[in-house]
Amino acid sequence: MPDKEIYIVRDLDNFASVTQKIESLDLEHECKVLNVEIKESNLYISRKLGVPLASEVLYIERLRIVGGIPKSIEKVYMPYDKVKGIENENLESNSLYLLLDKLFGYVIQEREEEILIVESSEEERKLLRTDDEEVLLIKGYTNMGGEVPHEYFEIVSITDFYRFRSTAYHGK
Repeated sequence: MPDKEIYIVRDLDNFASVTQKIESLDLEHECKVLNVEIKESNLYISRKLGVPLASEVLYIERLRIVGGIPKSIEKVYMPYDKVKGIENENLESNSLYLLLDKLFGYVIQEREEEILIVESSEEERKLLRTDDEEVLLIKGYTNMGGEVPHEYFEIVSITDFYRFRSTAYHGK
């Protein structure tokens, strides 16, 4: 499949993982882990996750490669006390959401996203192997039940990798 034809439809009313969508299209793919660390949350991340400043958070950064071509950089922050030990799992060949379900019984109940076109950094252009100055930025959170989010994420991708779809029904 030529590069321009590789895209994922992101159904805004469906919680399927990107890995599941890629596998359903029978595309060759991998997630290269760039960084995994347990660190203290800064003010921004603390607010996004609803946790106190300097709380332990798990940070995961992965490069998603589809059809041999880098498509997106995913950055995920989760309160570490909710996901202890997940950093020892194979984060390259497993869906993060399937791992959260398998290990902790977490299933997404709510997701909120903001979709932006932003200027790419030099590092992002290098990782995504693109000269494009603009990238797609999807940022948001997921909640798997409870009062505070389980995950804050930022996904930087080439602009044609995601297509968005939303359905609405107004019944009587």
